[in-house]
Formats: sequence, C-alpha cells, structure tokens
Amino acid sequence: MGGKNSSAAFRGIQVSFCDSGKGKVLVLLHGFLGAKEIWAGTISDLERSYRVIAIDLPGHGRTPCIGYAHSMEMMARCVKAVLDHLKLKRYVIIGHSMGGYVALAFADLFPDQLKGLGLYHSTAYPDSEEKKKPAQGH
Repeated sequence: MGGKNSSAAFRGIQVSFCDSGKGKVLVLLHGFLGAKEIWAGTISDLERSYRVIAIDLPGHGRTPCIGYAHSMEMMARCVKAVLDHLKLKRYVIIGHSMGGYVALAFADLFPDQLKGLGLYHSTAYPDSEEKKKPAQGH
C-alpha cells in the first residue's frame, strides 16, 4: 500500500493510519474485523487524484483496543483525532460495512467537517434482530 504509515494519539493509544496522494481529502474506514489494508487497491487508484487517509479503527489492524466495547461514536471521535492531528478541516468519508456506521456517527457529531459521505456495503438503518443473531452451523 502506497503512502506513509503513521499514528496519532487518542485516549492513551496510538491510532495507525496511512496517508498518500495529494488533493482533496478522502477518508476510508474499514469494516468489522478489517484493517486499512483492505483499501490497498482502491488507494492505488485514488491517490493519483486525491489525498487518501485510511485508518485502522480501535481494536483493528495496528490500532489497539481501548476497552471491551467500542461505540460507533467513540470510533468517530477517534477518526476526528487522526484528522485533527493531520490539521485537516474538510473531507469526504467513505465507510465500508461497520465503517459506514462510524461514518454516520461522525456525520452526526461533526457535520461541518464533511464535504461528503459514502456508504459501501453499509446502511443508514440499524441491524435487524435477525442480523444481530450469531450464525448457526448446519
């Protein structure tokens, strides 16, 4: 994956992220049990025209857990800490699956920072009761 790997402080941990390209800023958030590396192919295409920031959310990739459970709002604040560390003011956030939920929480908390919001294999609706149940073996 191109770009520079770095980290930013948030609530006593170091949040891992990569930063590549130049231009308008796109922020990529992975899904549950994912990591910033899932965006490698996407980043190699986008970094030709945009500055792309991909973040390992708490408890994923190279970013340690903060506690037993991470709320979407807490992870949104973590994303904001990374973007503030980079002195970025306005950006587009694209979230995959759980990253989409984090992006929506970010939009609720920090609407003035967003130029745009994209949900990739995600939804603005809460999970159904059926989807919340653990998978059953056959």
